[in-house]
Amino acid sequence: MSAPAPVPAALPSRGQTLVIFGGLLLALLIVGLDQTTVAVAAPTMMQKLGGLGDLPWVFSANLLAAAAAAPLFGKLSDLFGRRALFIAALAVFVAGSAACGLAQNSGQLIAFRAVQGAGSGGITAMVVVVIGAIVGPRTRAAYQGYVGAELAVAQVIGPWLGGYLTDHATWRWIFLLNVPIGLIALLVAWLTLKAPPAGARPVIDWSGAALLVAGIGCLLLALSWGGTKYHWSSGQVIGLLAAAAVLLAAFAFAERRAVEPIVPLGFFRNRVTGVALLLMLLVGMSIFSLTFYMPAMLQIVTGVSATDSGFLVLPLQLGVVATSIVSGHIVAAGGRYRPWPIAGTAVAAIGVCLLSRITPGTSEVTAMLFMVIVGLGLGCLVQLMVVVVQNAVPQRELGSVTASAGLFRIVGGAIGSGVFGAILNARLPDAVTAHVPRGALPPGMPVGFLTQNPSQVKKLPPPVRTGLAAAFADVFHVIFLSALPLAVLAFVAALLLKQIPMRGHDPAADGPGPQGPAPAEDETAQAGTDA
Repeated sequence: MSAPAPVPAALPSRGQTLVIFGGLLLALLIVGLDQTTVAVAAPTMMQKLGGLGDLPWVFSANLLAAAAAAPLFGKLSDLFGRRALFIAALAVFVAGSAACGLAQNSGQLIAFRAVQGAGSGGITAMVVVVIGAIVGPRTRAAYQGYVGAELAVAQVIGPWLGGYLTDHATWRWIFLLNVPIGLIALLVAWLTLKAPPAGARPVIDWSGAALLVAGIGCLLLALSWGGTKYHWSSGQVIGLLAAAAVLLAAFAFAERRAVEPIVPLGFFRNRVTGVALLLMLLVGMSIFSLTFYMPAMLQIVTGVSATDSGFLVLPLQLGVVATSIVSGHIVAAGGRYRPWPIAGTAVAAIGVCLLSRITPGTSEVTAMLFMVIVGLGLGCLVQLMVVVVQNAVPQRELGSVTASAGLFRIVGGAIGSGVFGAILNARLPDAVTAHVPRGALPPGMPVGFLTQNPSQVKKLPPPVRTGLAAAFADVFHVIFLSALPLAVLAFVAALLLKQIPMRGHDPAADGPGPQGPAPAEDETAQAGTDA
């Protein structure tokens, strides 16, 4: 006769939850700031380390590691408990940050950025998973609203902080400041979260993990190299895409047979999780990927400075903050989530359409209004969709489904960036030829260089700047219009999303997992939290 399942732990008090939540936000803050501060300081870093030609790898190594690590941390937290994996992710990120700050050459920096990326991917996944373990599904919506707001604020503060440290101190502080803050967050987790009781040795899907990491790595590498380092029709890019297809197909086959799959295929048969994951993929492709082009578009087309372009993008983040918090609280109070992604995708699509109309004559106020509209739409979507997928699965699958949602958004963003980058590279030469007199550009300056370094446009003669502004406006118009069909598909996916009741905290209703009671249902914080 089998032993009865342990009684699920009670949720912590509001005060205890706020202490834990504060530690989670602290960890997420350094991850969010890291992404934006490095974007500003990376050229200076690589120049001083003698590896300016390897600049793209500062970002690619980090992104590849983060995308691969997130689903692994999510699944392992289902098997070993939230506390151990959250602390492990923090430790990896802090160690990677310290190593980046002490790097002596570009190769070391790139390698340590990969370590840091593995930690940041784990933290991003685990913050949301721990929130799901310490508060009930309906209450999660309000907490996730604050998570979205904090990430938006980091997007605003990060570029300023990165520029200030680079100009007035040293770029190394961008990484070294993560260490004390990360250690404080680690201490909070250590003191407030308690490990689950020992149970049966879990079964780890090592083959599935290896296939997923390799497949996602090949896919993101192909999308990163295509149209930049290599032509899309090159053997390198086609080979990587083919390898990604084979590896991911093998991963899907392996998951069907795995005892504890990294990404349970049942997620895609579930009307809620399947549609929500598709929605995250489409939002990543159609809207998130466009945010990478907005600063360059504003600088080149409207002629504003790099600082002013950051100021003009600020309303987008303010829109995200507003609707993230409002939608989270309303869903927490009423339990109905379905109207928000429908409204969010519609509003964001309208914003994308309006951004496609930006021309050299567009006023700054008009551009800011368009940015607000996109932000208001995004704020209704990303963090709330995490709550939706968590609500649709048993507690024992919380980590897997949370990490899967993040992975689909990252992959969608990478696919969208690759497609829009290909459009930019294909159409820009003809547009420049049509608007800029032959021989007006300095010898040896490819037009693609201006996309990566938009501040250089201001150094060119006025007639050349005017022609380039018109050329880029034509191309960005095509890019943003190309995103509209994907945004419409995201809207259709939102219409198909099923409304199910938002559960209160009832872990017992989830039942034991296939290998017995899941750690997440047994583990408690020292204050009594189910984490």
